[in-house]
Amino acid sequence: MATLKQTPVISVKGKPFDCGLQHGTQAGALIRKNVANYFKRWKATMDMERTEILEKCRKLPPVIGEYDNDILEELQGLAKGAGLSLEEVIALNARYELIWGERVVRFFGGGCTSVAALPEVTKDGHTFIGQNWDNAPILTDIMILLEVEQTGKPKVVLSTEAGLLGLKGMNSAGLGMVVNGLVTTRDRFDPTCVPWFLVLRSAINAENFARTLQAVLRAKLAVCGNVMFAHKDGEAIDLEVTPGDVGVVHDKDGILTHSNHFLALANRADLTDIFKKFIPNSLFRYHRARRLLAMDTGHIDVASFRRVFTDHFSYPDSLCWHVNPKDDVHSHTKTLRSIIMDLTAGAMYLTEGNPCENDYVKLTPFGAKARARSKTKT
Repeated sequence: MATLKQTPVISVKGKPFDCGLQHGTQAGALIRKNVANYFKRWKATMDMERTEILEKCRKLPPVIGEYDNDILEELQGLAKGAGLSLEEVIALNARYELIWGERVVRFFGGGCTSVAALPEVTKDGHTFIGQNWDNAPILTDIMILLEVEQTGKPKVVLSTEAGLLGLKGMNSAGLGMVVNGLVTTRDRFDPTCVPWFLVLRSAINAENFARTLQAVLRAKLAVCGNVMFAHKDGEAIDLEVTPGDVGVVHDKDGILTHSNHFLALANRADLTDIFKKFIPNSLFRYHRARRLLAMDTGHIDVASFRRVFTDHFSYPDSLCWHVNPKDDVHSHTKTLRSIIMDLTAGAMYLTEGNPCENDYVKLTPFGAKARARSKTKT
């Protein structure tokens, strides 16, 4: 049996404040490092002072509490456990708004390719969902696996950054969630809107598919984002979320893919998609992922997903993304994690770094041996 070599597993349990307190206590050093990294980058790229950012975030607690008071309580516990102010912890969880709201795309790279496969096209009739998470190499050392056993809610396991309450993962009710960035001219920081990452956590906390969608649809948002959900019972959906509308993408022949530009809400006069100008590989990543996966139709399994996520067409700006040394250091991007979730089996396969260079580690967070991990070469 093998364990994740670099990624701490942070296990928390209980009521929201207690979960946050345990997260902050166990991962305090990493959380403080993560907060410091972002404040440094915000100053270097956007000339935003710490006091200015904290002032922006000071207005968010009542907005978060009105949307989901359990999440506000978890943030309060997180701040106490990590020895940070509530505003600092909120700034970390609102980093999506702070970055894309300023639309400094030229400085912040990032991508992500998301893929789901439904039972009618998989080898054993299982439902799969996964993604390559592409972001700045500076985040490599602050990744955690967050296991949350919540009172009255499904158990959740998230691959995320230290101090973030949401990102990508699965829950014990059979739901899987992956996320892609979308950026438009409408994005802004608005203290009357809920931070995107907290909406994602509320969604993965839900006990069924409808309540998951409701968590996204009822949120007042100031930025765009893409989230893909799948369920072990054989359903998947992709939501392109904007401040004024939500686009829906369904599977085609049992396969669903998305990258970092709009599909359902493309060519809207009121919505200018600016991310694709800076990461043009988005235009082929989602389509190439579909074609590669479709080659295994009827036999799709973990190995099929691995073949997609290790693809090097248009290297280094490929599905398996690598740093291009010609780029400005602030926009360096690479695949930090590749994640494949077999929702039917309740298993997660995770890499630490590019999947072409690292084995997938199998985790079974909801099984009888919840801690079991085995290194699997697929």
